[in-house]
Amino acid sequence: MKKKIMYIAAALALLSMVTLTACSSENAGSSAASVSQSTEQGGDTAAASSPADITEKIQSDIEFPTMADISARTADYYDIDAAKIESVSAFICGSGSSPDEIAVFKLTSADDVSAAVDTLNKRVESRKSTFEDYTPEEMYKFGNNVFSKGQYVALLITADNNAAADIFNSMA
Repeated sequence: MKKKIMYIAAALALLSMVTLTACSSENAGSSAASVSQSTEQGGDTAAASSPADITEKIQSDIEFPTMADISARTADYYDIDAAKIESVSAFICGSGSSPDEIAVFKLTSADDVSAAVDTLNKRVESRKSTFEDYTPEEMYKFGNNVFSKGQYVALLITADNNAAADIFNSMA
C-alpha cells in the first residue's frame, strides 16, 4: 500500500513539473506569435510601436513571474468594447499567485481613451481587493497602474511600474 501511494505521489509530482514546463514554453511561443501577427497587420510603427512590441519590451526589461498571454481573450478580462480596440497585447500571471498584469490597447479613436482608462482603473481596484488578503506582500505593485498616450492605454501591475510606464510612454 505504501509503495502504491509513493508511486502516485511521484506521478503527480512529475505531472506537475511537465505542466509547468509546458506552460512556460507555450507562453513564449504565443508572445512571439503576437509580435509577428501585429507586424503582419502593418501597425503604425513609424509613429508608435504595436501593443505587442510594447508588452514584449516591458517583459524583457522587468522581472515577471511566468505570464500567460490573454490577448485573444481580452473580453473575458476587460470590459472594453471590442469594436473600439484596434489592437491589444495582454498578459497576466500564469499561476494566478501574483497580481502582475500588463495590457496595452491601441484604440480606434482617441475619443475612447477616457472610457478605457476608467474601465482599467476599475479592474485595478478589483485586482487590489483580490490580492489584499491573498498576498499582502505584493500590494506595493498597486498605485499608479493605468496610463494613456494618444490612442494607447496601458494597465501595468509590475514590480517596477515606473520603469514599465517609461517604456510605455517612450514606445506609444
